[in-house]
Amino acid sequence: MKFVVPETLRQDVLHHYHASLEGGHQGIGRTYQRVRRHFHWPGLFKSVQRHVGECVDCETGKGRPTIQGESPGNIVATYPFQVVAMDHIPSLPASHKGNTELLIWVDLFTGFVITKASASRTAQTVAESYEEAAQTVAESYEEAVFRRFGAGHSPRPMSDFFKAFNKLMGQRQRATLTYRPQANGAAERMVQTITRAIKMYIADNDQRDWDEYAERLTYALNTAHDRTRDETPFFLVHGWDLRSTREATLAIGNTSHRDVGARRWRMRIQRHYKTARAQALELTREAVDTRATLQNARATEHAIQRGSQVWMYLDRVKPGYARKLAHLWHGPFRVAELVSAYAVRLETNGTPYQSFPIVHVSKLKPVREFPSRPELRLTVPAQKRFDFDEKLLPEDSWETHDADDDLYEVEQILDVRDGRTTRYGRTRREFHVK
Repeated sequence: MKFVVPETLRQDVLHHYHASLEGGHQGIGRTYQRVRRHFHWPGLFKSVQRHVGECVDCETGKGRPTIQGESPGNIVATYPFQVVAMDHIPSLPASHKGNTELLIWVDLFTGFVITKASASRTAQTVAESYEEAAQTVAESYEEAVFRRFGAGHSPRPMSDFFKAFNKLMGQRQRATLTYRPQANGAAERMVQTITRAIKMYIADNDQRDWDEYAERLTYALNTAHDRTRDETPFFLVHGWDLRSTREATLAIGNTSHRDVGARRWRMRIQRHYKTARAQALELTREAVDTRATLQNARATEHAIQRGSQVWMYLDRVKPGYARKLAHLWHGPFRVAELVSAYAVRLETNGTPYQSFPIVHVSKLKPVREFPSRPELRLTVPAQKRFDFDEKLLPEDSWETHDADDDLYEVEQILDVRDGRTTRYGRTRREFHVK
């Protein structure tokens, strides 16, 4: 026996079996099974589906986005140190020199790597460390190095660091663009490479000698052949190949034929350097286009249109909060404009959010809407009602037509049995008819 719930109490029952501690914010199938054990009303499953789908806590507390948007392309640098990406390795063991962090800079055109061990990550310390590291590359490139600068969107580098850095270097800020494929990926990948390399050479039991190898390992990274650019980062920056201690014992060049004159030798080296840079630029563009094509092939269709309501995924939490326990979906927001096939503009005016309004579709999901059917209690007698459907029907609507071959008129239901169960727990019924 089941209790038939009146319309005025249905929301209380659904809240108890879904949002209370006894419900546990379970999904549609589990909530439906718990309710149907003891209660019933017409359209029970649709009521559960709507109640769970419109639960704000469930929508904002779910996992990562599932929409795979198209690639908006990538930033392609056209000369050395036009765009530089930055990252750091924090919380390292305190070295003998007192360093606890490793700062990393990567030139996006050549792949040239600069590292600097640091004792702290205050704004002024980071800015001065970068200036010192840039001096080791070449003084003639110093102004160009700081023309554009990329870094992640973590709160500390985006706040106090860039204010001090811009003041020190007299430059303009350009952080990596959110929801873009490059999103500081070069620096993030280099963090993994340098971390693996350092651990191979640490000899101290307390791991306090890591800074003795961190900066020296950039030689191996900058003189290694880059598969994408088909050249070494050091050559693309300086125009000549750096020689190792073993190679310094070997003879180079041919003074008897091609390299007799210093001017002729310089012209040949410079011509080779220009060719290598042009080739590196072309190969980089091809690699970027290939990655964008692969991403577009994985892109999924979505129902986000102008005027739609969406949730926005923000994977940042306030200091002191655990990310695993935080609600990372925020909103809802109204889509004001479709900027492109992969980005939309959200209406953020009047909301407490200060984020940039243009968002990639991979960080959005539509708000689940369940529109209600219009309800109106008729107080007009049946004799005075005007049947709009009857008046709009064609004249031949009342004429009988022969049923199709696969349509039959049911005279009587002889038996009813339960069939298969859907993924949400609904049981399909099968009827034996005459």
